[in-house]
Amino acid sequence: RHDSAPLHPPRFRDWRDAADWLDGAGGELVDVVAHAATAGESDHACWIAEALVDHLVRQGRYHECRTALKLALACVDDATDRRMPSSLRNGMGTADFYQGRYRQAHDWFTDALRAARRDDETREQARALAGLGAVQLPLGRLADAVAHLTEAAELGARLDDDWLTGMTTCNLGVIHAQEGRHGRALEHYAAALPLAEKLGSPRLISKTLCAAAASHLALGDHTSARDALRTAAEQAGQAGDPQLRATSLSRLAAAEHGRGDLRAALALHHEALATLNEHSSTTVEIEIRSRLAHTYTALGRHTEAEAEFRKAHSLPGATT
Repeated sequence: RHDSAPLHPPRFRDWRDAADWLDGAGGELVDVVAHAATAGESDHACWIAEALVDHLVRQGRYHECRTALKLALACVDDATDRRMPSSLRNGMGTADFYQGRYRQAHDWFTDALRAARRDDETREQARALAGLGAVQLPLGRLADAVAHLTEAAELGARLDDDWLTGMTTCNLGVIHAQEGRHGRALEHYAAALPLAEKLGSPRLISKTLCAAAASHLALGDHTSARDALRTAAEQAGQAGDPQLRATSLSRLAAAEHGRGDLRAALALHHEALATLNEHSSTTVEIEIRSRLAHTYTALGRHTEAEAEFRKAHSLPGATT
């Protein structure tokens, strides 16, 4: 090496810098897991696969995420880190949850909880409970969701795990919002936000503010929603999460529409659509195009509104 070369690579400047580096690695990330597993480095295969979950899920690269985790699970019995059997299963549940495969996610989180209890891994128990609570929301099991999320939040507080406590508190807020208790929901978001800010987690900050803004919109407080969503969109960009940024921008457009600034709403809807990529959820695209159609209607541009409605209803998962 040259004498002027650094002994260690430079540290990442921020979350965005780290996300850009991971994006540049592309599909090679899964190959690293496969190489470690083939070389008999079971712990490293498991640790790398575990570390890749958040990044690959955020990018919507669910197949790659599951491939990495399956490679690691195949050698997990040889790993010395006994947290891995439950952690990798939690990762599989996370990938399925964000892809909308809720029943499969429920099965993985259930297996993760069983493994965590067997191995006395309290933090992984809490993660599995949080996953079960989150997945029971779309499955319509609200009472079970509340019970699991509450238990996960209590464990998170006992473990002094701000991420876990913040995420579960935010999800409890989402349940209150779904039940129309937006005031209670906002109390939970207000409790979760300082934890996200303490961690410096742009993704959790954005998720919490985006959820809070949805309640503000439901209550007709478009100005508070706009202020929250401006920060949510910025933080989602910092986290390198295109889907969360698109959702934030679309809701920001709805806030501007509610405030009467239809031109700003139109521009934001188009920016939200441009943020989506080939991995993005069709549910998010349906939401954006439906809102865009309403803005076109309000502007009197009925042909364009009808076109957006048709596009939204043609997407997989659309209701008729």
